[in-house]
Amino acid sequence: MGHVNNAVYSTYLEEARIGVLGDLIDFILARVEIDFRSELRMGEEVEVRTRCSRIGTKSFDLEHVIAADGRVVAEAKSVLVSYDYGRGESVPVPDELRARLTRPPAAATTAESRISGRGIAEKA
Repeated sequence: MGHVNNAVYSTYLEEARIGVLGDLIDFILARVEIDFRSELRMGEEVEVRTRCSRIGTKSFDLEHVIAADGRVVAEAKSVLVSYDYGRGESVPVPDELRARLTRPPAAATTAESRISGRGIAEKA
């Protein structure tokens, strides 16, 4: 079995962002950083844990840990900007989203499924 190409990690992160936000329609991905820690092999089960680490007026940061078989394979950070495509400009983070992102994980009814994405490492 071969290793998973590093470009696939971006897909895992996108799926995690969708899992947290519901969709990405009202956001622009402004930045993504990935630190690779360990080789990920095809066929391994992947878990992505995501948490909001900062909320500004118009943007917020999500920190991600990608793990497989109990080991961290990558750590990442995504910066997203709230955006109004009709007006063509950034806008304040909506109050509902701000409240959801700042709520402690224990307050969520299904915290693990809300902040985690699971998948099988596949060839891209």
